[in-house]
Amino acid sequence: MQPCKASSNIDLNSFVANRCEAKSISCKSIIVTVFGDLVSQHGGWIWLGSLIQALAPLGFSERLIRTSVFRLVQDDWLQVEKVGRKSFYAFTETASQHYTKAARRIYAGSSQHSDGNWLIVIPSFVPDSQMQSFKRQLRWLGFSSLASGTLAHPSIDKKSLEETLEEMALTDKVIVLEGRTIDQQSDINLKQLVEERWELDSLEQGYREFVRDYSEIESSDLKADPELQFLIRTLLIHEFRRILLKDHELPKSMLHENWAGESAYQLTKRLYKTLAKSSSLFVTSEFECQQGKLPQAIANFEARFN
Repeated sequence: MQPCKASSNIDLNSFVANRCEAKSISCKSIIVTVFGDLVSQHGGWIWLGSLIQALAPLGFSERLIRTSVFRLVQDDWLQVEKVGRKSFYAFTETASQHYTKAARRIYAGSSQHSDGNWLIVIPSFVPDSQMQSFKRQLRWLGFSSLASGTLAHPSIDKKSLEETLEEMALTDKVIVLEGRTIDQQSDINLKQLVEERWELDSLEQGYREFVRDYSEIESSDLKADPELQFLIRTLLIHEFRRILLKDHELPKSMLHENWAGESAYQLTKRLYKTLAKSSSLFVTSEFECQQGKLPQAIANFEARFN
């Protein structure tokens, strides 16, 4: 990767080289981001050698990448196809379903907030053997525990919930309710409950740190190095995803004044659009699948953040 001079005080090459270690980003986790943000948009498959090439500047060794890919295959996140001596990887159907639902939140056309309605799920008849997995799936959708045995989501993500219930064959094992508070005191009590249980201060602090760091990136010269644009795009969407999937998408009336999540969303949207075209050209010129170079991005790619 060639040195890139920045117009701000930040050294972009050092930022990229050190970010995963500084933020405790695991190799497995960043691989999932690469497949979701990039590979899924360019044909779905990538050669392991290209994946090693892609992640090396982030500080991940070839051995660690191979080990992480192997574990993701064991965890049913990746599938493998061998052609000669080369191994190619893609999301499994299950992983693709997970990421598709997450992508609705990550690349939304606007910062999402509730209108005051809540979707409430009571898993009364979910077998004990599936309960842990079920709750984990709902947390990925943005559901959180509102009371013992009750999961709630304030932005009514019905489609993703219905898909998850169907995928897990639990449609007839839960009670789903839709509702809202009926008076001002209930609003106050619910806000207090949410603040105590859902760690909003910690969530906002994460957003503020994200905005601080990537605002410096936005003011830098990002045009000189397509590989650098690809790497920053990967880090950007990975870190935004990590915070966003902990966000409960609460009504604005329940959030702190000048909620940092809105600034983080707008910053991510601007930076992603700045980086998308050049980084995609780098991807299609440098990385390989079974048929050769990765194909151009699918048409839906341009709909991200629109």
